[in-house]
Amino acid sequence: MRQDTVLWRYLDAAKLFDFFENSTLFFCRADHFSDKFEGAFTPSLRQQISDAYAKGEIDYTYEQFKRRMRESVFINCWHRSQDDSAAMWALYGKSECAVALTTTVGQLAGTLKGVETDHDITIARVEYVKHWSDPKLDVSPDYARIFAYKTKAYEYEKEVRVIIDRTGHGPIPEGVHSGIVIPIDATRLLRSIVIAPDAPPWFEQLVRQSAQRYGLKAPVRRSKLATDPI
Repeated sequence: MRQDTVLWRYLDAAKLFDFFENSTLFFCRADHFSDKFEGAFTPSLRQQISDAYAKGEIDYTYEQFKRRMRESVFINCWHRSQDDSAAMWALYGKSECAVALTTTVGQLAGTLKGVETDHDITIARVEYVKHWSDPKLDVSPDYARIFAYKTKAYEYEKEVRVIIDRTGHGPIPEGVHSGIVIPIDATRLLRSIVIAPDAPPWFEQLVRQSAQRYGLKAPVRRSKLATDPI
């Protein structure tokens, strides 16, 4: 991806003000996604892992390996587009009182470089495949890249993922159930704050005042979808 590729993260009001207050990004644990193909392997990869277990090269079965991966990988999701999307507003904004945070691949990568963590963090553009047709997937250098693939049914999301791989860091810390939060520099991350096209004027004013109060210099604007047609 180009460094200037624009990314969007759609939030309802509650998540927005949590972001303003805490300056964190939430990473969902992979086994908490609703998509049953999340982290799914292909028939060839499954056979490869099963054969390695049968030969004694690894000490876990395919099912054990898949479960461990889904419990040890955490994901933060963005939508890749130059412009905002009516579908994304409906799916992830969830109400007229919603916003989208925008950044670029370069800004996101730069922000994450400043994070003090022992986690392995990567940014990946999601590829959409038909798992059942046994496509060839590139999961090197480690199997966590399996989460950079999703089934074709979600191709409209044009997703970019930040992936945290904890498979080599021992047991999941107690209290980490649905996901983890990572502190970030919000001023470094944000390119703009875009207000939902149907948001009432009072909500737009509240977002502008709150952004100013928290010292965020990124421009706040209303979605271009709110523009009246000629």
